[in-house]
Amino acid sequence: MRAVRTLPALSALPARRACLRALLPLGVALIAAAAGPAAAAAEPAQPLRISAGAELWSIPAAALRQFASDGRFSDQRLLRLVASSGWPDAALRAALLKPYAVDLVALARFLDSPAGLAFLQQQTRAYRPFGDGRSGRDLRVPALRSAILADARSGSLTALGILRHLPAPLVLDLAGPSPLRCSSLPCDNPEQCRSVLSWLVFLPACLQAAAQS
Repeated sequence: MRAVRTLPALSALPARRACLRALLPLGVALIAAAAGPAAAAAEPAQPLRISAGAELWSIPAAALRQFASDGRFSDQRLLRLVASSGWPDAALRAALLKPYAVDLVALARFLDSPAGLAFLQQQTRAYRPFGDGRSGRDLRVPALRSAILADARSGSLTALGILRHLPAPLVLDLAGPSPLRCSSLPCDNPEQCRSVLSWLVFLPACLQAAAQS
């Protein structure tokens, strides 16, 4: 049986209060996430929305948390997503919950740099607004940036934490460009390079590396 690649565990580092100035308002749709931990906690967690042809999947955040914590499936669409991820269930569950220690100031500095903007644009290329998209504003990049910084306030990032903090309803549209996995590590299975869940679990690891460089 082929060994599964895992990412190194790191202990969390404390977040710095002064860096909250980096969390600038991102418009009406982002105010709740930028207002502070109490306001963010009051907002319901966004589900994982996926558009697959004529189908629109909406996988509740609670179903993702349950799978990550005990391996049980309360949503058949999540079962299909896990089966097509290219990873064994146990490795995927550990990766969804794995914390990556980050310094919030360094992370915000990276995200505000030209390289950080390019990274956010690449990581949101498969997203589209949920609904009719008539607001006239492209919230993909600011929404992901806000989610990353909101999750990093604790001093660490997790894949589920970033997803939970998304302040705007977005859809991963699989009819267009596939989600771009940020890691260049070779894949033991082709699905590990292009699946939705593989993209999600590598995201906090890549952000940690970028903030430390």
